[in-house]
Amino acid sequence: MDTYNILIVDDESDFRTLLVEALESMGYLCEGAENGEAALDLARSKHFSIIFTDLNMPGGLSGLDLLQKVREIDPKTFCILMTGYATLDSSIQALKNGAYDFIQKPFKLAELEASLQRALSHYKALRGIEAYQTELERRVEERTREVVTLKDDIENLFEGFVKASVSAIEARDPSTRGHSVRVAKLTVALAEAVNATPSGAWGGHHFTAQQLKELRYASLLHDFGKVGVSERVLTKPKKLEEERLERILQRLFQRDLEGAAARLEDAWKRNLAYDENFYGATLAAYRAETGRMSDLVIRCNEPKVLPQNIMEAMDELEALEFLHHDGQIARVLESTDIAALRIPKGSLSEAERKEINSHVTKTYQFLSQIPWTGSLANVPEIAYTHHERLNGMGYPRGLEKDAIPPQSKLMAICDVYDALVAADRPYKVAVTVPRSLEILEAEANANLLDVNALRIFLDAEIYMIPLPESEQV
Repeated sequence: MDTYNILIVDDESDFRTLLVEALESMGYLCEGAENGEAALDLARSKHFSIIFTDLNMPGGLSGLDLLQKVREIDPKTFCILMTGYATLDSSIQALKNGAYDFIQKPFKLAELEASLQRALSHYKALRGIEAYQTELERRVEERTREVVTLKDDIENLFEGFVKASVSAIEARDPSTRGHSVRVAKLTVALAEAVNATPSGAWGGHHFTAQQLKELRYASLLHDFGKVGVSERVLTKPKKLEEERLERILQRLFQRDLEGAAARLEDAWKRNLAYDENFYGATLAAYRAETGRMSDLVIRCNEPKVLPQNIMEAMDELEALEFLHHDGQIARVLESTDIAALRIPKGSLSEAERKEINSHVTKTYQFLSQIPWTGSLANVPEIAYTHHERLNGMGYPRGLEKDAIPPQSKLMAICDVYDALVAADRPYKVAVTVPRSLEILEAEANANLLDVNALRIFLDAEIYMIPLPESEQV
């Protein structure tokens, strides 16, 4: 049998002793107290499952008083009142004050034991429920810790994945090192500035902490598709690859030798007098013309806007010929060389530009395969639309203003800005901050970028945020 502490409180010593001995004989742990004060001292020192107390105890606390104070000290204790002057009112009052039961003196031990059994049965049930609740709370707390740990692990996994992805992007295109991190910092800062803008076109937008995290991931991964773009195209600094340019210049050099040798052979056939300076002078004349042609090729090879006079001068290049090693006359510049040199701006042909632009679709295809959690579900779409423009002139889908997510409109501004001010790349020089801001405003006025978002970008001086060349994600 489980052991429970029982306390008998009664000012009649013989009666108290009788009850204590009787309950002990039944196997209960039982003690006695002669008045309410003594009972409180015992209740403070240990827990009693059941307290039997006389209702009327002269010279001190009454049973009702004791009942109230015991409830303050140990609310788990069940109190049963005993009295020889029971009335309906006193019974009701006792029960209102928290008594579990009420026994009228004189009573038989069987009545006492029956009341005790009822009280203990209820007591044990409550303690069992408490134990179950405690165990349940322990398990919930344990599972909560596991869930929190799992959540932290997932977040660390995402952070590690994103960091590795950014490293892969930069390994593929070292010239843009740090771009993804800088765009993410600028874009999140711009979104936070939107949160601090209570009115205007963006006044109704507020990005939660989870949405800012979603925007950060989308910004960090917006160029991931570049890993699927040809490295030759991705890092192409000039219109012609170095080996193609070298081949053209070598052919021009060979053409000089062929021309000077042909003049010398003609002189021999015409029996002209020997002149030791003839060949050198002839070759020098060819070299001067070739120098002009070489300079033209090199100038056209730069990824700059070609002036009209240079475009027209290129017609001369198409007619240049040399003797191929197979004995056939061939063009110094092949049709693909001419087409590349005629690119009006930049270093990429139309096909190469389309391949570069395909990185956006490749990014979306890659990110869509990741099982993003609910709060990050828009990462693929935000990254997918960062090159769309409000007037429908963006890519890859030609979306217009209302179809572009607000997060992508913010990222577009930051992406263009960082691309402009970034340190010199093989195909461009860095643009000053003032000039970059002018370009941004021009694009906003042309309905390419969101003019209201750009105003927040300028007013909040997002462009002043210190951004190192490269840093940890």
